[in-house]
Amino acid sequence: MAQTPSIWLALVLVLVVAAIACGCMGTAPATTAGDIKKFSSTDEIRQYIKENAAKVQDTYYGAVDGSLRNAEVAMSVPSAVAQGAAKSSAEFSGISSGATDYSTTNIQVAGVDEPDFVKNDGRYIYIISGSSLVIVDAYPAQGAKILSDTQIEDNVKEIFISGDRLVLFTTGTADLPARTASEGTGTMEKVAAMPRYYRSNPVTHATVYDISDRKNPNVMKEYTVDGDYVDARMIRGIVYMLTRENVYSYDDIVVPAVREGSRVVLEPDVYYFDNPEREYVFSTVTALDAGSGATKGAKTFLIGSGNILYVSPDAMYVSYPKWHPVYQARVDGPQIAVAAGQAGVSSSSAASARVLWEDFNKLSEQEKQGVIAQMKSGELESIRKQEYDQTTTVIHKIAISNGDITYVAQGEVPGALKDQFSMDEYNGNLRAATTSSVWTNRGQYEYNNVFVLDPLMKVIGSLTHIAEQEKIYSTRFIGDRLYMVTFKRIDPFFVIDLSSPENPKILGKLKIPGYSDYLHPYDKNHIIGVGKETATNDWGGVSTRGVKLALFDVTDVEHPKQVDKVEIGDSGTDSAALYDHKAFLFDKAKNLLVIPIRQVTTVPVVQKTGYYNNRQQVWFGAYVFGVSPATGFDLRGTVKHGSAEGGYYWYGSSANEVKRSLYIGNDLYTISSAKIVASDLAHINTTIKTIDLPGGPDYRDVPLPME
Repeated sequence: MAQTPSIWLALVLVLVVAAIACGCMGTAPATTAGDIKKFSSTDEIRQYIKENAAKVQDTYYGAVDGSLRNAEVAMSVPSAVAQGAAKSSAEFSGISSGATDYSTTNIQVAGVDEPDFVKNDGRYIYIISGSSLVIVDAYPAQGAKILSDTQIEDNVKEIFISGDRLVLFTTGTADLPARTASEGTGTMEKVAAMPRYYRSNPVTHATVYDISDRKNPNVMKEYTVDGDYVDARMIRGIVYMLTRENVYSYDDIVVPAVREGSRVVLEPDVYYFDNPEREYVFSTVTALDAGSGATKGAKTFLIGSGNILYVSPDAMYVSYPKWHPVYQARVDGPQIAVAAGQAGVSSSSAASARVLWEDFNKLSEQEKQGVIAQMKSGELESIRKQEYDQTTTVIHKIAISNGDITYVAQGEVPGALKDQFSMDEYNGNLRAATTSSVWTNRGQYEYNNVFVLDPLMKVIGSLTHIAEQEKIYSTRFIGDRLYMVTFKRIDPFFVIDLSSPENPKILGKLKIPGYSDYLHPYDKNHIIGVGKETATNDWGGVSTRGVKLALFDVTDVEHPKQVDKVEIGDSGTDSAALYDHKAFLFDKAKNLLVIPIRQVTTVPVVQKTGYYNNRQQVWFGAYVFGVSPATGFDLRGTVKHGSAEGGYYWYGSSANEVKRSLYIGNDLYTISSAKIVASDLAHINTTIKTIDLPGGPDYRDVPLPME
């Protein structure tokens, strides 16, 4: 007799409880500040890496110990909650576009500025254009003009603006000498000897300009830090920069340093943890004062490789994935084994006793639940047999205050983060949303989780196995709620309650076609989503269509609803706002929403033979909307930067593709690599001024020959 999905789910819960009771599911460790150690020499670093390489091999190919179990964390919910002082990084009252007369960079955390290639201060626009740092006297728009064009030799990244100071980040390479404790008087002194063989080392330059005379920016200070540029933040005029350099056990160790010219101004202490990693990097946090240009401090941590950074007003959270695979024999490999008649799966659907993952969406809902129940059972079985493959995320918490850098603790949670919006600090606790993609002996099992970690990075609350066989596309923490979008075939929009850190719970969800890549609060009861529309294709799969704007009403948290939606363009249409939140411009007071758009329109072209085929035309520019819960999205106009009429174009290959937009007063400025177009906010379709930018890429909008 076929078992119902509810019976299978009940069985899974029994297995979970049994696993916890027998200790089969331990709790992943959260290392506190007391576990951090400091190296005394490069020889010690070299020896540490050599010794841990063997440990990693044993862990990677051998049995997994209890510290690497998965949802051990997911199932463990301690009762104590540590209290913290920090407010929400995304409470709606803190989400602001800055002064009312000009926009600022769209940031995640109030009071924590993020670098970008475009900044403005209410009159001037500062922009990286190719290898040039350009300052534009932008307001009023009628008289806008370029004031200065500074050529930069290295690879230009991003900038900060702080009054009459501009901080520029660039990257390059340098041949650096080795460091050793055997020479010199310091712990890790620089010596004249070069490495045993040639190696070019990545370096990051932080240059502080005096821009009090916008026509003639002057270099105040220029620092060089070993390692690639990862990211940076500025809090109350103090810049915190994160750089990363790979460490090779077979190579000479080059300990990161901060230099001004050829002079070493800071030699950060190097800290480590007794946790073997598959690969190591030196991650260095450097603080400097944007106003004076003085360095405030630096510290280096020998940790795993990653680049997702979240920063609150008081702490940096540096994260990276950690893999825990165990290569033992598997029964089914990359397939789902579904026994005929089991878990409600019909014999006709499981004639071959297998369902490939690409066919999962074609199953009935009852069949899907049967498959998922087997995946859960397989997950628990694999844990007990120590055949469990799992990716976890390690998160290091580093306190920051007026340039002081103090390591606090590290935590580890199952699954992988999508981006910086997957983390958020609230009342001293860190909330994290992850996607687990697990290979068990019954196939791949994917689901999503939410974890709450206390100020010492110990897991105190969890909600797991959300939206099984889907993955996170976007998240936004606002106060004691999390709004989350997952996707596989349809877009479930979740409202998750985090008011009790120990007991996260789903309040409500909405299933609609399409998905959102980015979520932004309109107010406390409404959320704007930007993503793609989808539709079912002729083969039963899912096809992606144009860019989709959605407005969600979460007033009734148990029954969220979509108030309005807009679809722009056909398949192939895209927007920089889908993968870069800094491209998203919204100001509620001005009733202004600007979305950069690369619009693809499919046009039938009739051939001489009487047949026709579809050709694609591309339009580059920005769509400008008004938006409110009462009226939804109201198109106020568009700003055109270019087009590719009558032929097929490689997407993104035009210097006319808009990447940013901003406003000063009642003037809107849309920015592509080729130019800045100033428009009147009261009459969007009216162009006030066009400013051609120097140093941009020399892409030509030339179509391929007609077929």
